Amino acid sequence: MPKNSSQLSGQIGENLVVAELGRRGIIATANIGANVKDIDVLAYKDGKTIAIQVKAYKTGSLRTEATTYLNIEYDEDTETQTILGKKKNIDRKLIWVIVKLGAFIGDDRFYICKKGKIQDLVYNEHKKFLKKHNGRRPRNPKSFDCSVEFKYLSDSLNDWSVIENQLVS
Repeated sequence: MPKNSSQLSGQIGENLVVAELGRRGIIATANIGANVKDIDVLAYKDGKTIAIQVKAYKTGSLRTEATTYLNIEYDEDTETQTILGKKKNIDRKLIWVIVKLGAFIGDDRFYICKKGKIQDLVYNEHKKFLKKHNGRRPRNPKSFDCSVEFKYLSDSLNDWSVIENQLVS
């Protein structure tokens, strides 16, 4: 796999999720269109359809923009960030599958949870990071990058019931 291809990682992740859902008796399709926000895979079983967001990573942690999930005030004078709270317009029930890609087939890990859990983790991790640095990011104060380590998702490892329960008639 090329070293810097997040697009290729995403494609692999989506197809691994589709394959695993198929093993579980769930019809699924990926690549539903690049213009569909928050939906990478559609899953269907017994007359019910659900949307799934897939994120795939070869290395590192779950990386995101904190402002996607949080209301953050940036003070130009002090170059500090203050978290004002969690955004309300987040679909906290949207199912996420985060794929940690392995080097070989079978080495992949799947973390299945709802977007609300991701929002909560981003809130906790960004708040902790800002507190450690007195509200000012050390390298780039204007950056809203946030990292969530996979250890905080350990209870979501292979929890396919999150999807299966949504497809029960």
